[in-house]
Amino acid sequence: MMPDFTAEEQARLDAVLRPGEKPLWQGKGGAAPVAPPAGLLARLFGRKLQTTGAETLYAITARRVLAVSPQGELQEWFLMLGLIQGMEEQPDGSGSIIFDYEELAGQKTPRGIIGVPQVAQVRNLLNDAVDAAYNASPWSV
Repeated sequence: MMPDFTAEEQARLDAVLRPGEKPLWQGKGGAAPVAPPAGLLARLFGRKLQTTGAETLYAITARRVLAVSPQGELQEWFLMLGLIQGMEEQPDGSGSIIFDYEELAGQKTPRGIIGVPQVAQVRNLLNDAVDAAYNASPWSV
């Protein structure tokens, strides 16, 4: 289920992993959103978010979820109960696992694992990873 990464993509992901940290799953997702021009005319005409051509890289480890943009920017979420706020699945099985939202160019944009194939399998693996992290915690009951 893990796609082949190019050497550049694997290096980009490896750069954000901590020493000894290994992905339980890694994948490529939809193109990264970028803000539209911020000029007055663009806002008046409601220009939509545009996307870059490159894909965001994702990884699920034993402790966190990583999203590495094509520019190398890192977003991370620690595995915890309630992490998954929603899921969107397309007829072909691709989709998004939503953790939270951010305001981007005046629009509410989902953040999480966005636009990946076999999203239901990724969600199941993520749920298992959250359960394992929770059960390994000294604070779990």
